Amino acid sequence: MPDIVFLTRDGCVNTPIVKTNLDAAIDGLNLTIEYSIVDQGTLAAIDARVGYPTPTILINGHDIFDLPEPRPPFPAPM
Repeated sequence: MPDIVFLTRDGCVNTPIVKTNLDAAIDGLNLTIEYSIVDQGTLAAIDARVGYPTPTILINGHDIFDLPEPRPPFPAPM
């Protein structure tokens, strides 16, 4: 099974719709696939995942839209 991570943060207005779409896509596969939800606010400042915009879906550590892994210095959340 792939390692799927749903990155979000408090106040991200796009999180509900993207999460709904992710759940629908997984349901459409008729498979039992679990994913973890990670709040960027809980990550260490040096964790590259804090540099992604939210929400972001990572599969096996890679952004589903092929964004490159963020490099420091990371932007402040918007």
